[in-house]
Amino acid sequence: MIMFDTFKADLRRNLQDYGPCGSLKKIALALTLNSTHAVFLIRLQQWCAGKGLPTFFAAKLLFWFFKIEISRHAKIKKGLKLPHPMGIIIAPNTEVGENCDIYADVRLVWAHGIKRGPKIGNNVFLGDGAKLVGDIHIGHHAIIGVSSVVTKDVPADCTAVGNPARIIDQSNGRATEFPKDNPDIAASPVDSPA
Repeated sequence: MIMFDTFKADLRRNLQDYGPCGSLKKIALALTLNSTHAVFLIRLQQWCAGKGLPTFFAAKLLFWFFKIEISRHAKIKKGLKLPHPMGIIIAPNTEVGENCDIYADVRLVWAHGIKRGPKIGNNVFLGDGAKLVGDIHIGHHAIIGVSSVVTKDVPADCTAVGNPARIIDQSNGRATEFPKDNPDIAASPVDSPA
């Protein structure tokens, strides 16, 4: 049942931009939006991996329809939002926190043969084409700009842009969109990048 609870949180986030609507409209959106299809396949793949079942079917559907490659060993928490689910790559041993927005062509990958991917905090925004490379930490409520290449830690509440990415704002205001008193968010080790 954890898969369905997680998918329900994902679905809620992917439908939030459509404003309040009735059950019929929610069902229609859930059945027609690419973002909900991609998120469902990601959750199916993770569920199969967690049960020791083959992930081939879900992984191939993700790739064929969306050109998305996500390792069965990646950890993605609930509330995943994929506004434009195309061309996303998430390497093994990568962690994505709760309520993250991942746009098209984002890469979360290894670097220099180190078999650990990025650790993304909660409520992080990753703009189109952002590349996060290596064993780095992205703090809660961070914003990574479009086409940015991040190779170093980004503290919580910061905005990083460019290639190589540099911090342009240390208090981006994204934290006001999500409650900081949430114990799940406050307990995460990503607050203090190593």
